[in-house]
Amino acid sequence: MAKRGRRPKGEYPEKKRVFASRIREDTWQLLQQAAATSGRSISQEFEHRLRRGLDEDKLIKDTFGDGRTFAVMKMAAMAAVNSAMLNPVHSKVHWTSNAEAFDRALTAIVDVVKAFRPHEPKTAVMRLEAAAPTLKLVRQIQAADPARPLKKTSKRQRALVRLKHELGDLVDRPCRAQNAKHQKAERKTK
Repeated sequence: MAKRGRRPKGEYPEKKRVFASRIREDTWQLLQQAAATSGRSISQEFEHRLRRGLDEDKLIKDTFGDGRTFAVMKMAAMAAVNSAMLNPVHSKVHWTSNAEAFDRALTAIVDVVKAFRPHEPKTAVMRLEAAAPTLKLVRQIQAADPARPLKKTSKRQRALVRLKHELGDLVDRPCRAQNAKHQKAERKTK
């Protein structure tokens, strides 16, 4: 068998497998830019990014148990930060440094966790009107479009797409609970 090119160099000299895949043009351009910035070849940059993602998945599983729990915790963190910024006076202060901001963040965190409570028909459905910021975040995650070109998405939009993927069908649960509450209210009025 003929030799297949030069030996691999860089961080991963033990490379033996060849992997061919199609990627979007904007992803290719970003990969080229990242490789130029890091000083790696495109192949090395691809391996580095792929490996980093796989290592992160393992770390998430080891730390949080699974990706869904991690996604809910990320949403809780986003809600805590967003709720702390509601008062412009304290927006420059970290939510853990101000009692009022802390209380708003705590309420937001609890609202996020409650939003994902499994629905049981015989129990009262959570009052989600009080959790409007949480529902707004859930709706933003539901609307996140993974097919949008990377160049046309912000860092926040990419984070929302990742959360949507990590949450899976769980992302629809808060809206199902809200719909069940409205249906229950409609039955009472009839």
